[in-house]
Amino acid sequence: MKSKQWLFIFILNICFICFPYKTYSAEIINLYVNIFSRSITVKEIEEFAKNGTSKGFLNKLLKNQDKKLIQELITKEYKAPIVLSSRLLYSQIGGVILKKISKTIYPNRIPEESISVLALKTTAIKAISENEEAISLLSFLKAYPSKVIAIDVIELTRVINKVESMNELVTFFSDSPLEKLNNQTN
Repeated sequence: MKSKQWLFIFILNICFICFPYKTYSAEIINLYVNIFSRSITVKEIEEFAKNGTSKGFLNKLLKNQDKKLIQELITKEYKAPIVLSSRLLYSQIGGVILKKISKTIYPNRIPEESISVLALKTTAIKAISENEEAISLLSFLKAYPSKVIAIDVIELTRVINKVESMNELVTFFSDSPLEKLNNQTN
């Protein structure tokens, strides 16, 4: 198994060396709320992640937030073996997840699902391969194959609310639910 993994990585590296081409990486993130939008540069996010300094619209967004926690969230790396991650991205469940995410994050002015899903797959594989089989939010943003990323804030809020409610449900059932139900009725 490991020999196949190393062979895949070796061939991928040879392709990048022998057939260089200009690739785009994200530079700007447009946050959309209906017809309104605001922009943040990836450099501003990277500067904030490194130094904790923010300016412009990013500073306004972070005004009443725990900046240390947000720095940690932006830079926290998650181990992601490239072969396993690739299999997940191209699996049926991976496709379902990517379709959901593609409604929130997509190349600017191109909210078409097929293009968004392909961009997300490319981003994940590129970020993982460039960061020694690890991925963070910052490396994800820097690897996105479009100069401008669009993020639908309303859809993002819906996703976050679903995740939080699912988390509460899982926590509830994992912490002896019968005892909690009995205590709530008394």
